[in-house]
Amino acid sequence: MPHRIKPFVVFLIITIFTAGILSLAPIATAVAQEEEQERPLSDFEALKSSFEEAYKAGDYTKAIAIGKEMNGIIEPRHWETLYNIGCAYAKAGEKGKAYEYLQKAIDANYMYAHGLMTDEDLESLRGENRFKQLVRAAWKNGYVWILERDERAEYQQLPRVMETLRLKKGERVADIGCGTGYFTIPVAKTVGPEGRVLAIDASQDMLDYLERRLTAEQLENVELKKVGRDDPELPAGGIELILMVDTFHYIKERTEYGRKLRAGLAPGGRLAVIDFRPKPWEERPWGPPPEQKMSKEELTVDLEKAGFKLIEDHDFLTEQFFIVYEAE
Repeated sequence: MPHRIKPFVVFLIITIFTAGILSLAPIATAVAQEEEQERPLSDFEALKSSFEEAYKAGDYTKAIAIGKEMNGIIEPRHWETLYNIGCAYAKAGEKGKAYEYLQKAIDANYMYAHGLMTDEDLESLRGENRFKQLVRAAWKNGYVWILERDERAEYQQLPRVMETLRLKKGERVADIGCGTGYFTIPVAKTVGPEGRVLAIDASQDMLDYLERRLTAEQLENVELKKVGRDDPELPAGGIELILMVDTFHYIKERTEYGRKLRAGLAPGGRLAVIDFRPKPWEERPWGPPPEQKMSKEELTVDLEKAGFKLIEDHDFLTEQFFIVYEAE
């Protein structure tokens, strides 16, 4: 019997500082699963015809949308088959082949680290360093998915946020907790070649991913920097805008961290923070866990102690608050 894994929607509750230093414990608790009905392969064939029609007609925007829908049907089946073969090899005692096919599944975008860690069919591999590396790679796939999924555009409103930030050509910006570069890329394009973006994250995996994106986009005005959880390591007085999106709720000592941010701001510089509004789990079963929930009022009190004052409070985001500070 093949090891069947039903497709499901993943909601990651990240308990580390924006893809920070990983251990297996937070990975195991980072995924909640909700099954969704699998679409038949006949849908794929119907979409394939529509894709070809749109492509031939030169409607590439429509073709891309249809192509993504097609991929959503076929991709899980592809990695599922590879995963099942890996499980069969593990049960047969052929560890080398098991690792080979599990790696192929991950390369095909298998993203369920929790599934790897709890699958009884893989018990013979658990505890080995190579298996831990597979779990880490699957976690990374899942984290990339949660940051880049199409649904994010609905609540993030990237174009409006970028307009509200009022960035200028030549400005120096630090994107702290840059992740996959969801904001880094548009910020770098906005400030232009004469500007500079410092993309900061605690995860080398995310920085490596972003580096590949920057190469594809041919952007050369971004510097990548790996830091620890408690210090952004900003150049003294060298940044005109610090941007922190869905990152501050990971910071434990917010006032102390705020002081380090303030030291990195150039005269007249700003700190822009976008983070999740506190909501009950029943209302929003994703986002920060209860112990990391943080209101904008709480954050403002902590940052005022660090020498900041609130200058802008934008309320157009449905899931997040968006506030801007400057140094007093």
